[in-house]
Amino acid sequence: MKELIEQLNDPKILIYIAIVIGSQILYGIWDYWKQRNIQQRRRHQGLSEEVLINQTERLASRRFSALLQSGLLLASIFLTPFVLVWITPLDQDKNGLAIAFLVLFGWILFNGTDVIKAFLTGLAFKTIAAFKQPFQVGDWVSLKGISGKVVRFNTFFVVLQTVNDDQISIPTHTLWNEVLISANGGDRSSLCVMNFYLGCFVNAQQRQKAEDAIWNAIQASVYYEPSKPMQIYLSQTSEAIQLTAKAYVASTYNEPLFVSDVTRAFLDFVSQEKIPLAPSSWKSSKEMPPISRDKYNLSKSKS
Repeated sequence: MKELIEQLNDPKILIYIAIVIGSQILYGIWDYWKQRNIQQRRRHQGLSEEVLINQTERLASRRFSALLQSGLLLASIFLTPFVLVWITPLDQDKNGLAIAFLVLFGWILFNGTDVIKAFLTGLAFKTIAAFKQPFQVGDWVSLKGISGKVVRFNTFFVVLQTVNDDQISIPTHTLWNEVLISANGGDRSSLCVMNFYLGCFVNAQQRQKAEDAIWNAIQASVYYEPSKPMQIYLSQTSEAIQLTAKAYVASTYNEPLFVSDVTRAFLDFVSQEKIPLAPSSWKSSKEMPPISRDKYNLSKSKS
């Protein structure tokens, strides 16, 4: 214990700790004066606190400040000991400096447990995904109940872009126990499933006309992929006749437009032919169970 106290009684340790703490204090002072100058400029321009000068610049500034502060902390903890060792004569004891470094390093590990866990788990998932390829950048996927295009896939986050152009960041380490659904599995095209509902008392001729209208609407759409098979089949309940069409959209990102094309043509046709549709009270929960599109294999097509 006495030897440990003697090792810690070293001016280099005080310099080390002073640099670590001092860098954070200096950053705090710099950031305070920076924010004060911004507020002064806002008051000079007659802007209240609720009015933003430029939201993009403010977000970029906050991101830069966070990176700078964390960078200063890590650099002061990890680089300072090497600098002090380099300028210290060879005959001087360096055990105290090593102990101080290990204490600060342990403090970072203790306070950053969740971050380290997320990093290691996310890195493991990304490594497995590189070999198994459950999805990749550019795929249209469903993760945690959210559907979108994968625009970024890194150690910490998988970023999805939805049809509404929202960007959703999903922590990578949370995907281990999730069901991963990929609509296209690396291909441009993907299977699209569309359901249409006729009144339960339509006759055979009306039913056949409706089926032909869906078939023709799919083939007429500019978003249809003609090289892949297509299928339409029927199912019936006491309240409706369900026509289910399965066809491939040429680019998976155009699936909403493809569905809109076919649906519009179908509605126009049944309106013109006065073919009754299922009542609006018919619930969508009565549909057939959804099909995992990346697993479905069309074995038959309409002749």
